[in-house]
Amino acid sequence: NMSGPQHGHLDIRVGIACGQVVAGVVGTKRFLFDMWGDAVNVAARMEQHGLPGKIQVTKEVVDNVDNSFSFELRGTLNIKGKGMLDCYFLKSGGKLKGPANRRSVYNSGTPHKPLPARSNSTLM
Repeated sequence: NMSGPQHGHLDIRVGIACGQVVAGVVGTKRFLFDMWGDAVNVAARMEQHGLPGKIQVTKEVVDNVDNSFSFELRGTLNIKGKGMLDCYFLKSGGKLKGPANRRSVYNSGTPHKPLPARSNSTLM
């Protein structure tokens, strides 16, 4: 049981970015779910450059949530692979904007062909 005060205080860092990703299950004996893409890499960098107990986000996140969220500009950081990015700390939360004004392969209305079945293969 690790859920008591005897284990001390836990501070975590969280990084959030938004954008397109590719996700899938890899493996043949032990299945693992994974995600790849620029948004995943940027979110990892937000976490790595963050501060304990804070949620650090990109400008794109700030632009894609409604005004019930509040943010504090942390400043411009040199993010590996991206250069100088404006970074923000989430101060208080609200609700996310609905997906009605967004397009993706899941809500575009365009039918997609299923991937062909593959046997004895892995994705990596």
